[in-house]
Amino acid sequence: MWPASPAPGPEGPESEEDPWATGPWVSELSPQVRDTLAGVRDFEVPAVVARWVQAEELEGASAESMRPLADELFRLAGRARDAEEQLYCWMSL
Repeated sequence: MWPASPAPGPEGPESEEDPWATGPWVSELSPQVRDTLAGVRDFEVPAVVARWVQAEELEGASAESMRPLADELFRLAGRARDAEEQLYCWMSL
């Protein structure tokens, strides 16, 4: 989705100012990802969140602090699935 230019090759972006190097980045999540998120049942949320906070990218996050975000993400995915819409992921440095 964004950047709209073709992704750089294995050597990476040619310039440090290239949007592929600087972000932000927006990616469309597949319907399978959306449906998987939408399918998480309430009793499964604590286990899912406990696994998420083990990821290096979430270092320092606690399951308790991530729970509200997870709940909202699963509800959002359910609404998107029911409306036959897609989910998008926005990332920045």
